[in-house]
Amino acid sequence: EAAALRLEAVDGAGGCEIGSLASELADVDPEARADLANSFERWEGPIRSGLTRMQDRGDLQKDADVAALAVALLAAIQGGMLLSQVRRSATPYRYAVAAAIEHIESFVTQ
Repeated sequence: EAAALRLEAVDGAGGCEIGSLASELADVDPEARADLANSFERWEGPIRSGLTRMQDRGDLQKDADVAALAVALLAAIQGGMLLSQVRRSATPYRYAVAAAIEHIESFVTQ
C-alpha cells in the first residue's frame, strides 16, 4: 500500500525508477542491462525467500512454485507501476498487485 500511496501523491508520475532505467538502457547497453537484471534479482530474492519460508512453515502448498510466484508478483508490481504512470492513477498498480497476491493466496494451505 505504501507504493500505491506514493503513486497517488505524484499522480503516477515517474513510475518505478528501476523500470524506467530498464526501458531506456536494456537494449542499448549490455552492461547496464546486466546491472538492471541484478537489481531486479535483488528485489525478487526477498520475495522468493519470504514465500519459501511460508512454504517451509506449511503455510503454502509444497507444490507451489515459489520462484514463479515471486516473478509474477514482481512483474505485477512493475506492470502496475508502468500503467499507473501512464494513466496517472494508482488504480492499475492496486489491481495488478491484488491479482498477484490473490494468485499466491490460492496456494495457501487450509
